[in-house]
Amino acid sequence: MFEIADIHCHMLGGVDDGAKNTDEMKIMLDIAYNDGIRHICFTPHFKTYHFKDSDSIKAYNKLADDQFEVAKEYAKEKYPDLHLYIGNEIMYHAGVIDSSDANLCRRINNGSYLLVEFQPEITIFEMRNAVSKILRKGFIPVIAHVERYTELVKKPNFAWELKEYGALLQVNASTVTKAKFGKTKAFLNFLFKKSYVDVIASDAHSKDVYKPIISNAAEKISKKYGEATAKRVCCTNPIAIINNVKLF
Repeated sequence: MFEIADIHCHMLGGVDDGAKNTDEMKIMLDIAYNDGIRHICFTPHFKTYHFKDSDSIKAYNKLADDQFEVAKEYAKEKYPDLHLYIGNEIMYHAGVIDSSDANLCRRINNGSYLLVEFQPEITIFEMRNAVSKILRKGFIPVIAHVERYTELVKKPNFAWELKEYGALLQVNASTVTKAKFGKTKAFLNFLFKKSYVDVIASDAHSKDVYKPIISNAAEKISKKYGEATAKRVCCTNPIAIINNVKLF
């Protein structure tokens, strides 16, 4: 099995709604390493409406930085071949890119890629405009857990349009392994057959639920769509994103 890279997870202890504390963060790092993950980009939530002002954002970032240093020390001692990076999962709204606090949100490993999430009920028109705006600002949007957006699932052909604009599409590993019927399964099958999926990530939130496990999804993708596809979405593409290499 190829080494796996995870560019979307919530493992930093006590920072957001992910790992509750440093101990759980270390357990989640153990789980990820044992799963074959060798590159992890921590992406704590960045939602401007959760902050009172710029100072509260800076305090949040300081907490993330402190936990990031703890994670790096733990990995250095226990897993010297585990590479750690930091970014944010940014909840998009009309002003988030233009606001005075925009420079306080983190891109993936300080490159050009921006992990962006939307409200589930977002329209395709709104998503398309958001992608266009992000690109005009010089960033490349990686749309988080693309399978959660209701209208896109109903109208999957629009995924092509988002990719034509320049967006990348990320799917959660747990969705790949658990989607057995219904619209979500049909949507994923459509995306994979069209080669529209760019990245699989864990979106891990705890040691018990939404664990940092990707290998099961990689195995399922390999069996159904070929090993080359599994390697592309679980290894080659996410590592390129971490290294700020343009994919297209």
